Amino acid sequence: MSNFGDVTYADAPAADSTAPAGVNGSEQPILIDPNDPRLTSEVLTIDETADAYAVLPPLPDGKWRMKAKQVDIKDDKGQLQRYAVFSRAKMANGQPFFATNIEYSAIDHGTEEFDGVRITDYWVKTLLDQRKGTSQAATMILKLGGKLPASPTQKAVMDTLLQVLASEPELIYETAWSAECQTCQNVAKKRGEKAPRPFLQGMHRFPATRTPGVHDPIVQCPTCKGQVRAQARLVAPYSLKETQPTRGVAKQG
Repeated sequence: MSNFGDVTYADAPAADSTAPAGVNGSEQPILIDPNDPRLTSEVLTIDETADAYAVLPPLPDGKWRMKAKQVDIKDDKGQLQRYAVFSRAKMANGQPFFATNIEYSAIDHGTEEFDGVRITDYWVKTLLDQRKGTSQAATMILKLGGKLPASPTQKAVMDTLLQVLASEPELIYETAWSAECQTCQNVAKKRGEKAPRPFLQGMHRFPATRTPGVHDPIVQCPTCKGQVRAQARLVAPYSLKETQPTRGVAKQG
């Protein structure tokens, strides 16, 4: 778990939304006749140069217009909840707080290559940062166009955040590539040591390819020499009134 105020990195969505219905037990499978015309008669257009198993590149650095929605968080019992209450001895002397997850989907009306790419911000907390005078949850309410409750208790702030997220509002989020070695982090954890920080940050610091402006997301860890793939991380949120996106803009006529 990251400390309060640490940068949140991109990660997989809370659930695999690409899995067929019924695979994860959440829905009943739809029975299909093997002779269904959609399977036997419809001719598919297949690009022979494409690779269905290829890993798409991370979202490029820049400011992106994104759609936000709440996704469930695991409580301390491992159960998924809309939000949960936590307490950690090393965080605000064990003061309890609420937290949830927010998933952001990029809106790319330019190349459309990155349209719908998702980044999840885990552990969006109601815990007040005394140095900054606010909380992550309160900040996101305002960035998403909402208003803070008149009596901003932690419960009231979390309830307001969920209400705002219910409409899947939009905002601008700045992203940047980051490389951190999972192998080295696991070694540090087993030793009881502090996890190493990312060893490379910013897309422009990654190896350039033959294509202008395109960088290779695969780099070598300087410690264990293993291969590490860059992730897009969430750097800073902006409301729609504060800034305009610099990537994913509409196609020019």
